[in-house]
Amino acid sequence: MISKLLKKEIIESIYESATDILSTTGIEFDMESARELFKKNGAGIDGKKVYISPFLLEKSLGLMPQYIHESTDNKKVVAGSPFSNSPMVLDDRTGDVRNGTVEDAVKMYQLAETSELYESVNPGIVDPEGNDSEDKFIAQIAMLLKYSDKFPSLGLRATPSNTKNGNVYASARKAIELIKEIKEEDKKAVMGQGICPMAPLSYDEESLINLTVLAEENQDITISPCTLSFMTGPESLMGIVIHDVAICLAGAVYLQLLKPETSVAFTNFSTMTDMRTMQPVYASPEYLHVQIMFYEVCQYFGMNSVLCGCLADAARNDYQAGFESCLTTIAPFFMTDVDRLWCYPGHMAAFSGGSFDKMIFDEELLINCNRVLQGMNLSIDPLLKEKLEKAHETKSFLTIGDVNIYRKEQRISKIFDKRGLNSNSSSLESPIHLNARKEIDRRCAEYILPERSKRQKALLQKYLPSQCKY
Repeated sequence: MISKLLKKEIIESIYESATDILSTTGIEFDMESARELFKKNGAGIDGKKVYISPFLLEKSLGLMPQYIHESTDNKKVVAGSPFSNSPMVLDDRTGDVRNGTVEDAVKMYQLAETSELYESVNPGIVDPEGNDSEDKFIAQIAMLLKYSDKFPSLGLRATPSNTKNGNVYASARKAIELIKEIKEEDKKAVMGQGICPMAPLSYDEESLINLTVLAEENQDITISPCTLSFMTGPESLMGIVIHDVAICLAGAVYLQLLKPETSVAFTNFSTMTDMRTMQPVYASPEYLHVQIMFYEVCQYFGMNSVLCGCLADAARNDYQAGFESCLTTIAPFFMTDVDRLWCYPGHMAAFSGGSFDKMIFDEELLINCNRVLQGMNLSIDPLLKEKLEKAHETKSFLTIGDVNIYRKEQRISKIFDKRGLNSNSSSLESPIHLNARKEIDRRCAEYILPERSKRQKALLQKYLPSQCKY
């Protein structure tokens, strides 16, 4: 793996600092059974703190399946799922921001299912209004399984507030069982899930329960720190990276002690804090540096890590939103040796909002970025010289050119406005917004529910919200 941002010596220094934190500062594990497991394997315990020695760390990491990063020239941006996890939705017709609803969630699935850009799916509307199910977490999984056939890659997790009787363990396990039954698959992983530990240097009980269930059920696990500078983590960017590497290593050790040879990947949503508002800032060079430093450390030491992009802090569909999505999508390819970037079209307001219009705009961004990254398979027309000779007479290629060549090599966006200045349209009724809504309406109208057997439909009915039944 080629590190572009960090020198070898800096990468090793970050890792050494992180391992020192594990053995001297310690990590809090807010679950007694987890602490007992560490104690049984020789870790030091002081209250909720666990101290992981270099020996225990090396031994545990040695149990993880070997990961080898093979860099390719096939660079690509991929849509993971819309919105990521957004409690709020921007109504692009009025400019108002409101709570997300079950209807929004269904629409999100319909749009994701009708685009080849999306390679996975996630309940992107967190706690939607209208979810009247007894177990709201399992209801979200049931909705995902009713409306989508894509691979479930969850950012949402079971919590005391979204599960029946607050039983996180039971709901997390039942959700996986439900996916297995619908997918009719019991041999390999049927879902992936990102688990965010609590900064600074802590795993809360909720995170640990979800991690435990994922390991027991042999599902894909990603640990995703979300540390904010000067708030939940150090004020320096390098300090954030050291903190995040330490907490990820601690989580990896726990998983290996719990179930040896459990695979785990790492990603990073840590960033700087805007001290004026106490809010995270994702669409910035600072965020890109934190994420990429973390990525390069993981790759250097043979730990699976992925980068995420298409993030925006803007709360409106404006120049800021477009700039931020573009910056976080394309810059990583020039800053480090990455060949895949996972994106969240429609993402707004630093994970607190989503927009359907912006989802369409971001899809256009991804399509065009891939044309830049992958090239366009251009070739020389064998009749070019002959056509140029004729052009002396015709003074135009309209009568002598090949429309098939034009269509093959050139793409005109159906969403973005290429018609020049138009001073008569408002920002909410601009051509690009109108085009986006036509695309949304078209895809929702063309959407077809995934095929499910009578038995599968009956199983889902038990968990779906009322308005999604039948």
